[in-house]
Amino acid sequence: MALSDHAKGILITTTGVLVFTPDALLIRLAGVDAFTLSVGRGLLGGAIVLGFCALVFPGSVLQQLRALGVWGLWVALLQAISAILFLVALERTSAANVLIFFATAPLIAAAMAWLFLGERVPRVTLLAMLLCLAGLAVVVSGSLGGGTLAGDLIGLLNACSIAAFYVVIRRRKDVNMIPALGLGMLLGAVIAAPFAGYPAMLPMQWFWMVLGGAVVFPLALMLLTLGPRYLPAPEVAMLTLLETVLGPFWVWLALGEDPGPRSLTGGAVIVLVLLGHAILRLRRERARAVP
Repeated sequence: MALSDHAKGILITTTGVLVFTPDALLIRLAGVDAFTLSVGRGLLGGAIVLGFCALVFPGSVLQQLRALGVWGLWVALLQAISAILFLVALERTSAANVLIFFATAPLIAAAMAWLFLGERVPRVTLLAMLLCLAGLAVVVSGSLGGGTLAGDLIGLLNACSIAAFYVVIRRRKDVNMIPALGLGMLLGAVIAAPFAGYPAMLPMQWFWMVLGGAVVFPLALMLLTLGPRYLPAPEVAMLTLLETVLGPFWVWLALGEDPGPRSLTGGAVIVLVLLGHAILRLRRERARAVP
């Protein structure tokens, strides 16, 4: 029995989120500087994604990349920037903080879509944005004087770059942007290369980096790029909250990195707001769909 588009969307998006949840832990276990990780993960992930494109999609990889146009180049650039910022943020602040900021990307994307695409932002989304800002204030307040404020700000910039990535894909949802992901991963490696430390690595460090860069990173991003084709944005946003909850949990469980009471409190506010926002938007879309 064939799956409906809605069922496909839930399966693809949930799988992508679950695949991505241990990423912060694998980065911690690799134990090298952010730019070295960016080079390794970018080269591995880019090769995997472009190899996948060569096997699955019609035409050569070069033809697929040419078909992306200017918008595809923007997707690649934003992918490269967000990947580097994510790793740098994880190096400078807690995994919980980085993933909490990451969870705000759908709401930031809604604001960007209003500014740059003229899409009206519903009142419930505006209220959710204000409440999320309050939650972010609680998270950042725990970093003041603790040496991690810069990491929190980089985490917020990472969320903004991811939001811009969403907006560009939404702008050209008719174009297959998976080749742009591969190009962006390779571009991220090139940008990070001059700044990488290239330390000597133990075999297990190589293992964790290869597992993250060749499996988790590319597979999760490809699935999360495909999911929104089948599901409405509110439902996708609701499913991606699993990353915010489970990502810090794996780091806490494996490495004992306690996110702290303020991060937990601010994170709980953001997660509850995003969950409530997603449910309300989904109900409204379903109500409109009923004749």
